[in-house]
Amino acid sequence: MNLVRTTLIAVSLSLVMAAPSYAGGSHRGDYCDHKKVHKIEKRMDRQYHRIERGIDRDRLTHKEAKQLKKRYRKIRRLSREYRDDGYLSRSEYNHLTRKLDKNSRLIREYMRNGIDRYIAYHDEYSSHRHNRYHWD
Repeated sequence: MNLVRTTLIAVSLSLVMAAPSYAGGSHRGDYCDHKKVHKIEKRMDRQYHRIERGIDRDRLTHKEAKQLKKRYRKIRRLSREYRDDGYLSRSEYNHLTRKLDKNSRLIREYMRNGIDRYIAYHDEYSSHRHNRYHWD
């Protein structure tokens, strides 16, 4: 009788422990909100277009544009890795959001830093090139 009771308790505990795994992924926090995924995608697209617009309007130097595009590609790759399993967890979403925030601040900083863009680094008569390291 004691063996039957112990077996029943063990089986019921194992079912209770295994129930979340059969509940459709509820053990992961249920955060696969497609609106959030779409929001991340749209935000990445807007950042890419901001970078391209900065290049077209000569507001980014070649070096700045190269660095921003590299950061953009890393974020895009990370986003794909996070969504490979068809799921975006809350921590993954927050991580992507923080990276996009930082990239957005950097784009804004580079586009408003007041340097004569591409020409400043290639024109030998540019005032920025000569005054960059000298204080008169």
